[in-house]
Amino acid sequence: MDLTIRLKSKGGVDKYPAKSHARRFREKLGINSGIIVAAGTKNLNWPNSDMPAPFRQDRPFYYLTGCNEPDCGVSYDVDKDKLTLWLPPVDLGWHQLVYYGRGSTVEEALEKYDIDEAQYIKKDPSEADSGAEVSVHSVYCKPVSGRPRLGLFKLNAEDEAILSQQNASKPDLLRRALNACRVIKDEYEINLIRRANDITAEAHTAAFKGMHSFGNEAEVEAAFMKTCIARKAKAQAYDPIAGSGPNAAVLHYSENVAEFGKGQTVVLDAGCEVELYASDVTRTIPINKHKPGHWPSKEAEQIYKLVEKVQESCIKKMLPGNKYIEANWLAHHIVVEGLLNLGILKGDANKIFHAGVSTAFLPHGLGHHVGLDVHDVSPDPPPPAQATTSEVDRLREAYIRWKPEAGSWASELSSLENFAIGPGWHTSLSGADAPVLEPDMIVTVEPGIYFNPVLLRELLKDPKRSQFVDEEVLKRYIPVGGVRIEDDILITKKGYENLTTAPKGEEMLNIIRESARKG
Repeated sequence: MDLTIRLKSKGGVDKYPAKSHARRFREKLGINSGIIVAAGTKNLNWPNSDMPAPFRQDRPFYYLTGCNEPDCGVSYDVDKDKLTLWLPPVDLGWHQLVYYGRGSTVEEALEKYDIDEAQYIKKDPSEADSGAEVSVHSVYCKPVSGRPRLGLFKLNAEDEAILSQQNASKPDLLRRALNACRVIKDEYEINLIRRANDITAEAHTAAFKGMHSFGNEAEVEAAFMKTCIARKAKAQAYDPIAGSGPNAAVLHYSENVAEFGKGQTVVLDAGCEVELYASDVTRTIPINKHKPGHWPSKEAEQIYKLVEKVQESCIKKMLPGNKYIEANWLAHHIVVEGLLNLGILKGDANKIFHAGVSTAFLPHGLGHHVGLDVHDVSPDPPPPAQATTSEVDRLREAYIRWKPEAGSWASELSSLENFAIGPGWHTSLSGADAPVLEPDMIVTVEPGIYFNPVLLRELLKDPKRSQFVDEEVLKRYIPVGGVRIEDDILITKKGYENLTTAPKGEEMLNIIRESARKG
């Protein structure tokens, strides 16, 4: 006998965990009563146009709802543990319905979203001017007494004054609490980022397979985007970067139209979103029409292998309890060692490091958090505390690695951040006072070495740093352009997991070779 059990659940069992996110937010705020109110993004047209601008949901609102529809609101009644989604009315004019469709009904919202209740935002002409509309990109918390009139999803003047006063007295309370929630991902969020990485890996691989026939950056981007769109991941976490030749040394280049010409590398930095959760992946691909899948010069191969070494070494530092800045310093140590071995730099490694010479070749931080934003929020630094001797010693060792000259560093932990480097170093992950890595954080590790004309000119006209550079050797490497390799790393209880499955190194080269052979 075949016994089949069928379960029916509103919206199924795989809903975005909005209710648990609201509860986490409440716990981080440390409140037992009150109400939290937030508004999502509105539909807007481009300025001076009747064409709609691309819609991008407010991330804090989405975190509390899982709702990617415009013109909505949310309220969370802390006392009743009740999460309510406020929907625009469905009785819209025919123009809205015909051109853009309608949003969810109350019944549909209850099926789709992890909420307790759904209601329409009423439109009562008699109340139209009675209060200020809840501002977009704002989250409020207030006591139970004198609640905002959520039937209209408006705040009257008295409520608005109370909330303004509360937010003025604790301006960062809500932001800090929500950031603390978002930086630690739950299983549902991790799986979305994992799926985004899998699609992104397929898209990068598609670009590899076409490299033997491509002649410009546009074709690289097109191959990547075709795969994402076919996998229903049209939304990108950021504008794809497909920079070749000198464009490979421009960090956020995104024109993606140049011919390869004499370029030696293409830096493909591109990652799709899945249900608003980002991936962030970079691969550097050789340009070689004569021998696809081979580096066009020994200089290009040497720089790629050096960046590969930096990344592999730094990923091993992505452990719970470590500070990210330790890996950041390690990256610069290895860059200095590598450039010394290649002859680009000369002199004493310790002096080169402390002069900040490596920042002319690696001018950005090593990585950042990934989540609902590609550069996701970070937790605020913990309150100042006296570091233990072992913590100071560990950071000092990560910072120096070579025996310093007497008096070249201070023993205080706070002074270890005074490394003379360029813009982008002091990211939220890269400060000595930043919180340690914790399980279920997801961070990128993205070292690079670039031969950017602007940075090199600044380096060579500074006698304190140019003394360490062999200009004749440097000239041989400038045509390489740039190399960057980036993966998304999940911190686990005992170590880390690399969520990025896009091929790199020899695996990437073999794919290019095999595709060229078949082609």
